Amino acid sequence: MLQRLNLLRVPLKVKGTFLPASQLQPTTEQLAQWEKVLQERLEQGASLLYRTPLVLDLSQIDTSQPIDLAALVRTAQQLGLSIVAVRAQEAALEAQAEALGLAFLGRLDRSTPAANQEEVSEPKIHLGTVRGGQQVIHEQGDLVILGSVNPGGEVLASGHIYIYGSLRGKALAGIYGDAKARIVAQELNAELVAIDGHYRTSQKTDFLTAKKPAYLVLKGQDVECHFF
Repeated sequence: MLQRLNLLRVPLKVKGTFLPASQLQPTTEQLAQWEKVLQERLEQGASLLYRTPLVLDLSQIDTSQPIDLAALVRTAQQLGLSIVAVRAQEAALEAQAEALGLAFLGRLDRSTPAANQEEVSEPKIHLGTVRGGQQVIHEQGDLVILGSVNPGGEVLASGHIYIYGSLRGKALAGIYGDAKARIVAQELNAELVAIDGHYRTSQKTDFLTAKKPAYLVLKGQDVECHFF
């Protein structure tokens, strides 16, 4: 009995948690261009990035050559962004990430088929509301939300996203390169939407807060909205 009481008074408890994070995926290691693109995105209304932990994903640049990881991270931090981890295929970058106090996530291994493959997995169905701070992701197909997505909530899918409720948070479809992915919502009132990495935010886009049934598609490099 005494031992049990002592355990209850332990001054530190370790509990599991889920921390939603967004990814920054540079396509260049040139610092001047990296800084310019970040500034442009933030000026275009990506201020939501200020309020979320970010993973620096280097999968789109050649990491087999020497990269000044510290400079890339420092540039983002000087703009007010919070980098918490690095994702890269080259294990040699792990020491650099640790020296910067960042987690190293290594290569993202997934069995998701490429966008041009015919193989399609079963859709993932989420019952109920996606609360603020909660993230629901399906890496191998379409995602169906039977409920709403609250502000601060985030839903992501490699395929389409269908929301049978109000989209008031973030929705990111085609996250692994499917430019044909769509986002459909019974009520569109979103903070941010993205298809194949091309995004719109509510600060710069009036249609995202229309509060009407809508579907979103990618045309060229721009996300378009159609009401129904």
